[in-house]
Amino acid sequence: MIKEEKVPFETMVFSGITFKVINRHEAHNIIGDLTDFNNQKIYNVFEDTWRFPDYEENPIFLLAENDVEMDLFEMDFSTEEHPDIFILGFIFKGNLTVSKLISSYDTDNSPALIVLGKTTTVNINLFGSVHYLGGGLQCDTLAGEYNHGELFVKGDLTAWLIYSDDMLFHFERFTDVQAIISANRPDVLICSNVQDTDGSIITVENYLPSTHKLSDIVEDSFIENSDYNEEILGNNYLDVFKEGLSILDYDKKEKYMYADFRNQFINMVEVLSETEELKENGKIVRHISGTTYLFIPFDYEGKKYSQISEEISNGFNIRMRALWCHEDQEIMIILEYLDENGDPKYQWMNDENAPGIEFFCVKNAVMKTFEILTAEVVEEDDEEDETEYADYSNRFSLEEYASQFGNYKLPEDLVKLYEFEQEYGVETYSECFGLTITDDKTGIKTWSEEKEFYNSFIEFAGANGSGSSYAYWIIDNDLNNCPIVVFGDEGGVHVVAENTQKLIQLLTLDTEISVDFDKAYFYQDEEYYEESENREEFREWVKEEFNLNAVETNEEADEIVEEAQRKYKEKFNDFLVKFGIEISEEDE
Repeated sequence: MIKEEKVPFETMVFSGITFKVINRHEAHNIIGDLTDFNNQKIYNVFEDTWRFPDYEENPIFLLAENDVEMDLFEMDFSTEEHPDIFILGFIFKGNLTVSKLISSYDTDNSPALIVLGKTTTVNINLFGSVHYLGGGLQCDTLAGEYNHGELFVKGDLTAWLIYSDDMLFHFERFTDVQAIISANRPDVLICSNVQDTDGSIITVENYLPSTHKLSDIVEDSFIENSDYNEEILGNNYLDVFKEGLSILDYDKKEKYMYADFRNQFINMVEVLSETEELKENGKIVRHISGTTYLFIPFDYEGKKYSQISEEISNGFNIRMRALWCHEDQEIMIILEYLDENGDPKYQWMNDENAPGIEFFCVKNAVMKTFEILTAEVVEEDDEEDETEYADYSNRFSLEEYASQFGNYKLPEDLVKLYEFEQEYGVETYSECFGLTITDDKTGIKTWSEEKEFYNSFIEFAGANGSGSSYAYWIIDNDLNNCPIVVFGDEGGVHVVAENTQKLIQLLTLDTEISVDFDKAYFYQDEEYYEESENREEFREWVKEEFNLNAVETNEEADEIVEEAQRKYKEKFNDFLVKFGIEISEEDE
């Protein structure tokens, strides 16, 4: 039985509002039965994880039992008046109205926001915990960041812009939404009523791809380009959020409403139809990081059609396409969700004038596909139906890759992995993993600028989606005899594998590594796991090339990491301390 915690005081003022102070047990009685859209419970306040830890002194929840109105609500774990308490979450039983901004504390960890009534604000910026808005949300812009966050919104959603940068959003229904933008993969889910095979109506959650580029709706000064040449919100947007002002450019209405889509689409078809590549191959196709971009003309029932489409694999299985019938001069817009055989499970289909955000995502896909198909050719492979293009290529030659290794010879196992990745694509066989060129040691120098330190490592791969990297720790002239460490993007550096083969075996779990100050570990969450496009090909290759079985469980991954740490951890920690780098108390 879990001992019930005492609260340090009955009430507490936060952001000018007097809250009731409650413990975990009281919070459990209020939020313990809240469910997601698959009827699974969302909160377990006794779980003792980074969300609701029990190692902090004076852990509490703050409860507002009535409707609340405030100017600015920036969540924090404590206050200046009460620095010794630790706020696990804010619970609002009624409506929450904030005139400027609702914001989480930090991308890694934040108190949870739980509102049972309606939430109304201008801007809302969430991350760092699982948040729940049970009575709908009305706002100008909703932004979410980083995979430590997740949001569930039940009821009506009214928003001009929903923006996600690696954070899952779950919505019951869109009442009035103008734009959805995911910075990378689709991260926004919406419930839809669809017809089952027996004719009954069922509710399913579907990922909805981006409907626009940021530049279609956001004021230009708030937009930056990421490392992947994708548009992302710039840091200065938070200053505007705090003032309760909008980052949106309402003068761009023609762009975000796709007012001229018909003429634009016909022009795209005409341009692509005149290319030499189409005349030679009968179609134009690109395969990039698990997504297929295609232009193809065809005949159907005696009529001539041209189609531009984008199909997202990697576990999403979404196809968006627009068709132009040359005889009828009609355009058809289609959003499809595919089964494991590539056949439509359900679809949305209408002409180009049909309302609905489902059709905006198709129009966005068409625009993006046209840009990719007309991009400048860098290198062409005649054997495969795949071509590398400027700004869309993560490929580099083996000689270029080897340059960062200096006088050290590339391990043969790493060369084999390079060849596999060249064939199948970066990040397509193990989640968020890809070989990289990092020859200036900029990241490692943030740990120590002593030459002896940074010359003791060779970075060679990206480890996860947040910027961590894998590196050889050079303790031998033969890199085959050197362990592999991971440098965390937000702290923590740890030994993870004895050698290249052991790291390759870890990659078969198909889950990115998690790195914090105390440890590095692999954790595959069965509920949210999505198989990489080429996982099975990778597993078969690992078995055939190295006679290694695929890692099936988190426990098996732990054993490989622990084996490496038993061999190298003490020696590695001594090395870090030598350069004044702090290590975990557990390691001392």
